[in-house]
Amino acid sequence: MQQKGLRRLTVPLVALVAAISGFAAESHAGSWWETTNLKGDLRYRHEMIDTEGKDARHRHRIRARVGIFGEASPYTKVGIQLATGSDDPVSTNQSLDDAFTTKSIGVDLAYFEASHEKVPGLTLTGGKFANPFFTAGHSELLWDSDWNPEGGALTFAQDLNNRISLNMIGAGLWIDERSSDDDSYMIAGQGVASIKLDEEKSAVAVGAGFFNYVNTRGFEVFYDPEDPKGNSAVTPGEGETGYHYAADFEIVEFFGEATHKFEIFPVTLMGDLVINTAADSLETGWLVGLRIGKAKKTGSWEGRYIYRRVEKDAVIGIFTDSDFRGGGTDACGHELGGAVQLAQNTAFNVTYFVNDIGLQREDKARFTRLQIDLQLKF
Repeated sequence: MQQKGLRRLTVPLVALVAAISGFAAESHAGSWWETTNLKGDLRYRHEMIDTEGKDARHRHRIRARVGIFGEASPYTKVGIQLATGSDDPVSTNQSLDDAFTTKSIGVDLAYFEASHEKVPGLTLTGGKFANPFFTAGHSELLWDSDWNPEGGALTFAQDLNNRISLNMIGAGLWIDERSSDDDSYMIAGQGVASIKLDEEKSAVAVGAGFFNYVNTRGFEVFYDPEDPKGNSAVTPGEGETGYHYAADFEIVEFFGEATHKFEIFPVTLMGDLVINTAADSLETGWLVGLRIGKAKKTGSWEGRYIYRRVEKDAVIGIFTDSDFRGGGTDACGHELGGAVQLAQNTAFNVTYFVNDIGLQREDKARFTRLQIDLQLKF
């Protein structure tokens, strides 16, 4: 067992070393270290979960990430990041269990980013990359914060003047390639307008997006066919396994964010609304929230309150916030959290969820989750 775990660890580490060597060999003027950065973080979490009708859970978890980011040419950047955890598309957490076994490490990011001075503001990104879409107040209504999609994205950013800027995003993202059936993928577009006000102490961002998941209805549920994560699903026919989606997903999003920098701390108000126009019912999700402060300098702090309601087929359940209601849709409820910056690159975080699962049920299941984190960066 130990040798098998070491082999899982060795492969990605060799890939990372090879990437570093490649940057060194290809970089211009031989000064690769001047255009290459190594970054990482470690999070230790104690988590308590209590779902009505089930035994309470207590677990310790780690998340470790390390990445190298550099320039392959004056117009092209490359990033490669490794992370702990399983192959879950919205989590790099690794539970501390299984009798001290060696833990898995996988590829969390592997992408290129290309631009050119002759087309200012235009950027092409391809591979496995961080979420390219704007999220109002770090909303996780559509996607978890650890969601790193795969495919390609084209972004165009333009400053109209010193106060107004526009950001347009188009993407084609691959979800499931099937050798004997049609592939599932997403075609998406988003537009954001940002406006600075009151001598740049205040700002407003508003926008909309459209996210079309092609080939979902009648196809096997993404990632884990045995768990539709709240989405409407049907059992397959004879000779098939797992659940299949009962609805298509053509999601329209409208969002807004307003911020103001007070003398002591900043304040952010956010709102997010999604409507799945392809669903016959249970197609709406919305979120409102407030963030106060910013844990950045030693001794600084921040806090947040978020309320959301997500109907069964408003969004794809496997991609939405994996902490709210245990991950998925068909729920509503509260999220409270805060953080204190203990020292440089060291923060203490607490998050508490109180959610109700089963919006159409009279006997909704109460779900609570407490997360206590120590976050370290380098």
